[in-house]
Amino acid sequence: MTKISKEIKYEAMVEYFYGSKSRKYIREKYGFHRMALSMLINGFRTFGSDVLFNPPKVNAEFRIKLTEWKIRNNASYTQVAEKFGYLGLFQISQWEKIYRQNGPNGLLSLKKGRKPKMTKPKKNHQELTPEQNKIRQLEQENLELRIKNKALKLLASMKQPIDKKHKYYANSRPNLD
Repeated sequence: MTKISKEIKYEAMVEYFYGSKSRKYIREKYGFHRMALSMLINGFRTFGSDVLFNPPKVNAEFRIKLTEWKIRNNASYTQVAEKFGYLGLFQISQWEKIYRQNGPNGLLSLKKGRKPKMTKPKKNHQELTPEQNKIRQLEQENLELRIKNKALKLLASMKQPIDKKHKYYANSRPNLD
């Protein structure tokens, strides 16, 4: 399912409410899922364009309040959108599932975003003795000095003439003035 921009959703709502087009027409023209369109219409009816451009701030308190209200009132997703102005169908269903399994505390520890697919390898953070730290520091210094030494040698070789043959030809050119 493709994501529909806020601007396109707004255009669809204007066309629905002020252009007197049917839900079926709007759904087919803009590619809405049936439930997503119903939620958008109900949220837009109550909150206007704020439902799209100024949605409610989602935090633990909001998740708990929304989920408890939905469960207590046996409310549909469209009723939730109308009451809270929140259109995240998938998130609401996940919050309800977590709430039913773990209670309100389960919604307190949710983190925003997806879990990473690849994890970073764990580094061995072993405590080093002062002697090992000194050795590591000296090895690093040694490496830096070797790199600087090679760079200086390369620079010095670039400043010297290539060979005497070229030097001779450079000095023995006839003067054409």
